[in-house]
Amino acid sequence: MNIIVKIQQDLKDEVTKLNDLIISCLKSDEELIETVGKYLLEAGGKRIRPLLTIITAKMFDYKGDNHIKLASAVEFIHTATLLHDDVVDDSTLRRFKPTANVIWGSKTSILVGDFLFSQSFKLMVASGSIKAMNVLAKASAIISEGEVVQLVKLNERRIITIEEYQQIVKSKTAELFGASCEVGAIIAEQVDHISKDMRDFGKLLGTIFQVVDDLLDYLGNDKQVGKNIGDDFLEGKVTLPLIFLYNKLEQDKQLWLENIIKCDKRTNDEFIKVRDLMIEHEIHNETVSYLSNNEANKLLNKIPVQNSYKDYLFSIIRFILDRSY
Repeated sequence: MNIIVKIQQDLKDEVTKLNDLIISCLKSDEELIETVGKYLLEAGGKRIRPLLTIITAKMFDYKGDNHIKLASAVEFIHTATLLHDDVVDDSTLRRFKPTANVIWGSKTSILVGDFLFSQSFKLMVASGSIKAMNVLAKASAIISEGEVVQLVKLNERRIITIEEYQQIVKSKTAELFGASCEVGAIIAEQVDHISKDMRDFGKLLGTIFQVVDDLLDYLGNDKQVGKNIGDDFLEGKVTLPLIFLYNKLEQDKQLWLENIIKCDKRTNDEFIKVRDLMIEHEIHNETVSYLSNNEANKLLNKIPVQNSYKDYLFSIIRFILDRSY
């Protein structure tokens, strides 16, 4: 049993409330919205982001149900961005199932994503916390901006720098992880510097999550990952493992890789060659070394509480670092 499943079982009451609220918010006079929404819900996923909101609130001894509303808002924001991402990236598989855009088309995916965003804002308002609403609204804007930045970099068809990659990850992934933790602290009425520490912790956690995700897209097992391995490369999306590889290659190989990224399309044979080069140049080890310098544990240790919920957060760090899916 992995730690996420164990946490979900330990927090069964909260997870049940979360799922019930999500289902109730998917109800609509338009049957297609419910159909697509339930398809996404049944596809599962780790639900790490809403769990972070719930765990953080409980860690600070929050009593009430508004953390469930905020956790649901977080999950709706995340799912909406996935729907939009899959359209932009022409993705065909997620969580071992065909993506919504494959089944219902891109227009439906975009519009249902918009519906989910609207539901997230209704939930923010229902939580009664203006501060939490501001945090999640800002996060939504930053995520959207990050998507545009990534698209611009993609259209430039070049090997981006590590700094450019970090900025994209900070916007696209780390921001929502940070907001997930921050609103949990806010609803538990923690002082500003504690909420900020939780936000910074979440951002570090999100960065780790994305870097591991990008590594798995090259060196993972598609039977475990649940989506098509190599999608980033085939789309021409430059991520950290490819940047690490590029920096290790001789000049002629660098030029070869640059030309591949410049092309309109890349082939599976080229992906296999790049993957083999990553294995040869030990890119997995370099990425693990890069991640080992993160300060997520250090930040979490600063939080002046000690209970089982804090232990859950330490366990989630280890899970994300070690995950194979």
